[in-house]
Amino acid sequence: MKMWLRVLALSLLVACGGSKGSTGAAPETAKDAQHKAQTEREAPPASGETKDMTLPPVHVADLDNGLQLNTIVTDQLPVVYATLVIRSGGELDPAKLPGLSGLVAQMLKEGTAKYSSAEIAEEIEFLGADLWASSDEENTYVGVRALSEQFEVVMAILAEVAGAPTFTNKELEKLKRRELDRLALSEREPRYIARRTFYRQLYGQHPYGTVDTTPQAVKRVRRQDLVRWHREHFVGRNAFLVVAGDVDPARVAETAEKTLGAWKVGTRSVPTYREPPHPTDRNIVVVDRPGSVQSVIYMGNLAIARANREWIPLMVSNQVLGGSAASRLFMDLREKRSLTYGAYSSIGERVDIGPFVAYASVRTEVTTEAIGAFFEHLRRIHQEPAEPEELVNAKRYLSDSFPLKVDTPGKLSELVVELRTFGLPDDYWDRYRQAIRKTSASEAQYVARNYIRPDDALVVIVGQAADFAQSLQQFGPVIVVSPDGEVKAKFDDKRPNAGATGASRGPID
Repeated sequence: MKMWLRVLALSLLVACGGSKGSTGAAPETAKDAQHKAQTEREAPPASGETKDMTLPPVHVADLDNGLQLNTIVTDQLPVVYATLVIRSGGELDPAKLPGLSGLVAQMLKEGTAKYSSAEIAEEIEFLGADLWASSDEENTYVGVRALSEQFEVVMAILAEVAGAPTFTNKELEKLKRRELDRLALSEREPRYIARRTFYRQLYGQHPYGTVDTTPQAVKRVRRQDLVRWHREHFVGRNAFLVVAGDVDPARVAETAEKTLGAWKVGTRSVPTYREPPHPTDRNIVVVDRPGSVQSVIYMGNLAIARANREWIPLMVSNQVLGGSAASRLFMDLREKRSLTYGAYSSIGERVDIGPFVAYASVRTEVTTEAIGAFFEHLRRIHQEPAEPEELVNAKRYLSDSFPLKVDTPGKLSELVVELRTFGLPDDYWDRYRQAIRKTSASEAQYVARNYIRPDDALVVIVGQAADFAQSLQQFGPVIVVSPDGEVKAKFDDKRPNAGATGASRGPID
């Protein structure tokens, strides 16, 4: 036992670096080693100059029925993406049937003249391909992805799905039940309520003011409504095809003629845009949701069309303000003030005038502070140009992230769809990064003053109104409504030197 204790004592003495009276150097601790490694680490090499890049050319041709073909040849992988774009979307829905275009898109895969929905799904799965259909404000889309060797086969399926849907009552009733369930769930989502209210108030009777269908429209829609909308809009002059991948333009033209050449010529559908509201003062709408522990904030104004030549400078300015987790809104409201997990802003892409929107979800008790912080940054982007470092970082982020948008045939096809949808020139993306890098601080500030307007902003907050609605008077007149639009309270404008409450954006409904 004594021998074992002597060995243990000797081991401890060695581990501690010797006796108390030892004059040797102190051992290096883990912290010391880490510090030494950090001081000896070489600095990373400086970034090289950003290289310009040129996208593959777009080969353009037209079928006799007016349908335009756009082919991008890229042979890195033996795959192909084909997207058929119908130049009609939600903006051309009937007033009494909002969301009809979306219902048409969802029904395209639910059975055709030749195949049932199950047979379509089985064939696509057998080929190892993908088939999708969707719609947005401007367009309706039908797309496929497959191996290049299967191009003719999948194009035949795409043409069948897009051109010969049966819209059976049985499948329509299934879809209607799914849509009613989805809408019922959405009504419980504060962000959905905020977005719907914001766009309805911002755009009024303009088509962009409708962001979804309604239970009433879903119950009202009939098979003949879908048939009529499809017959009117799925025509040659109202469509274009984008094919990207390991394909030959001549092969694309030949296949498109076989599969889509029989479509009727028809006419191009052009929407009529109603004039949106033009407020002269700030408006604050609180959608009361008792029991909420968070407030969802949307704020902004009508800003700019996508094809406007000032789009890119405004995008740079927005990047400084709230385009990413390194931007002002995020760094202040999250990192500095701890009000939210994230605060951002964006510029909506639209053929007609698009919105500027800033948004966040915050704790109920800090709602008023968060609104004040938002307005601080919206005023600041007006009053002073971006700091040199943040401007460089914003432009570098936008420019250097662009190659991530062109690294697959599918992403290339999306860029071409954007060219055609918004009427941009074919060399737009070749000049895109250079235009970003040329944007100056004064130019970014100039466009921000024109298109980001805090003094006539619309603010929508969904949350427990009793905890903060009255305190929002310091920012402008406040109206409190229920989720279905019933007015519950109003609070006057308590801003210093406030005059009239400003122009109304229309009734809450």
